[in-house]
Amino acid sequence: MAEVDQPPSTIPALLAEMAKSRGSYPAVITATETVSYAELDRRSAGRARALLAAGAGKGTRIALLAPDGVDWLVGFLGALRIGALVTGVSTLCAPPELAHILTTSDCQFLIARRRLLSHDYAATLEAALPGLKSQQAGALRLPDAPYLRQIWLDEADGFAWASPLDEVDAQRRDPDKRDVGILEAVQREVSPADPAVVVFTSGSTAQPKAVIHRHWSMARHSSELARMFALTPEDRMMCLLPSFWLAGMSMVTQVLSIGAVLVYPESPTIDDALTAVEKLGVTRVNAWGDKQPQLIRAARERGIDVSHIPDLAGFRDAHGNLLPDKIPMYGMTESYSAHSAHPLGVALPVGKEEAFGMAINGYERRVVDPETGRELTTGEIGELQIRGPAMLAGLYKSKRASVFTADGFYPTRDLVRIDAEGWLYPAGRLDDMIKTRGANVSRLEVEAALTALPGVETAIVTWLPDPEMGKRIVAAVVATAGATLTEASLRDALRGALSTFKIPRRIVFIQPSDIPRTATGKVKLAETAAMVASRLSGEPGA
Repeated sequence: MAEVDQPPSTIPALLAEMAKSRGSYPAVITATETVSYAELDRRSAGRARALLAAGAGKGTRIALLAPDGVDWLVGFLGALRIGALVTGVSTLCAPPELAHILTTSDCQFLIARRRLLSHDYAATLEAALPGLKSQQAGALRLPDAPYLRQIWLDEADGFAWASPLDEVDAQRRDPDKRDVGILEAVQREVSPADPAVVVFTSGSTAQPKAVIHRHWSMARHSSELARMFALTPEDRMMCLLPSFWLAGMSMVTQVLSIGAVLVYPESPTIDDALTAVEKLGVTRVNAWGDKQPQLIRAARERGIDVSHIPDLAGFRDAHGNLLPDKIPMYGMTESYSAHSAHPLGVALPVGKEEAFGMAINGYERRVVDPETGRELTTGEIGELQIRGPAMLAGLYKSKRASVFTADGFYPTRDLVRIDAEGWLYPAGRLDDMIKTRGANVSRLEVEAALTALPGVETAIVTWLPDPEMGKRIVAAVVATAGATLTEASLRDALRGALSTFKIPRRIVFIQPSDIPRTATGKVKLAETAAMVASRLSGEPGA
């Protein structure tokens, strides 16, 4: 029986397939250059050979601290081609965050950009690792980052602890045939089960988790995600989500998995993004949060037509009807983006308009009672647990038993219900449930009730410990401009919308800038609770 060709299951195999089938097509377009798939293959091979010559190999911990673009992509792919374990470092990190990432990831080699906008990463590194200034390049010995041996900068002059990035790339030019052969042999030893990346999540209450994904997730799940995102090989995807976050990284691998084009603007600013739309033939946009409405508003002001970009103009069904402004997908960093989805550009079935898709690409899902672990019946709300081939390999430096159930499911802490046909409906987070006086209260329900009141712009509901109630519900409220609100008036207004035990015991008023957020915009609930406690300190009834 003839063998059936299998899709590429590692990043080296995927890149080789694209270089063969899409070699002359653009892989990356920027304001200054266009890089074909063949050229991307050549450049990343050069970086891979250079890393091998520097002593890197399978399992070597390599960190990248650089903005998205051709250089970042070459470094990312070059490291994956040799089986290294790659950590994308946030370009937003402060020194303590950078120190945490470099230490926790056991980073051995760091490749970094010296500057980005107002950031000087050499200064950030020296602040993160206090002993760095006394070190010599190539022979680093730092108790704060004990595995770190080499740092390459694109501008290394004046820093004895850094080597110029040109040094690591020297072997790109005129490679010896033996080096080419070694790289080919190395790539054959990279397996789908090998760990590929460590992605640091942006947690809302604690230090970021270090999520490990395998080559299989990146190579094989990406093509299925591309289908859900309605990507085609002719698309030019402008990535505005940074690739050190999983959402940005998965979009990069989606584009590469089908031979489409990555478009990088000069910078992620609105002006530069719109310039890319005008000049670089952008057909799709990968953005988040308030970035899309900002782009739409700025495009209208500048008279730029974005009607051909469905991510900005809206998706339409096969009949040209505009679909609701909703992405029917549900996922997380740990599942390498969506584990449940419905294709963009396809209307949800009648009666399923509030659903967020069905399981994709071999994912299994179950809903359990979060306290007992008992599997719930169809339609009941409980904690979602998932299992599948694209699931995280584990959390770095965490025991498997502390991450997965005995039968291999991952407890997501997401509250959902799944109907009889398999459609998933989100219902919040376990962290969103507050147990007070023996009753469970959804803080999202209370937030919604507060936000619906006249004069309330934003509401954040959290809790404080209480010796009698267990947890005492409290809220922080931002009033709309000109509104006159009091704690008593809001509590009185809520009595018509909520049961008495759900009404916050205390409400404080804050400014938008007071809200503690992560780099991705998530509210830090623990810090919000501490802020509320501080405001209430010394008050009667606090």
